[in-house]
Amino acid sequence: MILWVSTHGCKVGRKGRLVRVTCNGEVLREVPASKLTEVIVSGRASISSDAVQLLAENGVPVLFMCGWRPVALLHGFFMHGTVLTRREQMAAYGDGRGVHLAKGFVRGGLVNKAQLLRYFAASRGRSDRELADVLEEAASEVFRIACDVEGVEGDTVDDVRFEVMGLEAEGTKVYYEAVRLLLPDGVGFERRERRPPRDPVNAALSYGYTLLDGKCLSAVAACGLEPYAGFLHADRSGKPSLILDLSEEFRQPAVDRAVISLFSRRVLGREDFKFEGGRVVLEGKGRERLLKALNDRFKGEVRVDGSMIPLENVIFRQARMIVRYLLGKAPRYEPYVFTWH
Repeated sequence: MILWVSTHGCKVGRKGRLVRVTCNGEVLREVPASKLTEVIVSGRASISSDAVQLLAENGVPVLFMCGWRPVALLHGFFMHGTVLTRREQMAAYGDGRGVHLAKGFVRGGLVNKAQLLRYFAASRGRSDRELADVLEEAASEVFRIACDVEGVEGDTVDDVRFEVMGLEAEGTKVYYEAVRLLLPDGVGFERRERRPPRDPVNAALSYGYTLLDGKCLSAVAACGLEPYAGFLHADRSGKPSLILDLSEEFRQPAVDRAVISLFSRRVLGREDFKFEGGRVVLEGKGRERLLKALNDRFKGEVRVDGSMIPLENVIFRQARMIVRYLLGKAPRYEPYVFTWH
């Protein structure tokens, strides 16, 4: 269970083995620490040291957010990767390993976009064959672009980034044009807009990607990797590039699948959002429904190498695979590919 506290003045505290949320002296919620998988503190909410200790004892990370951006992660002590891991991570930026990883992240993200379109084509095929055909055609186009990524040549990340990111943008444009057909007209979705989100679907996606980035941050930190030294996304002060790299593989199976389903089934609608100053904010019961749907996706089991494991565990698996590849313990890095059969 994910606990997100963002209301101004709210405090996360402790009562015995319970995590207690209060606001202006009123108890809003009490949850056993053992039931939580993550606590997110954003806005001007706060958390006590007693609560942090309890959460650490239960292996529950605390993620601090500024807007839609993760800025800090608190977690209990665990075995970090060796110094060699980070040395190899830095060295890989200037050799073929960095190129291989950057292309892998893009290819994985694009393939999963195609896979999600095929998933919705299969689910809509019986009721709307015409829509299913359009989704299948878009999926094929996105998959073709994903295949083109492997043909990009260069010795370092800087040599290939522009072309690889161009292919990523091309495939993403096709993907979102198809996604728009799956959504009700009233939600006003035209394209992906991040800062700030200007319609309910973009607000929900940004909310979900924030949760996903937190999961990726936990995985990267646990494996001893440097969160701010990515391969696909360019270095910039305050930009957790490796987190953004890793999240490329999981946006569709973890977030987009949940968000599209909620809107298409009209579980979420405009009435669940507040429109203020050119931005859209998810609140109240709508946020609770989205959080539950996202938590179900992260906890839901997916098939990997013949085994069924929770999707959130796959995120840690992929972070470990990055380390194995960097250290020469694996010949290549294989991105996670979403399947539903």
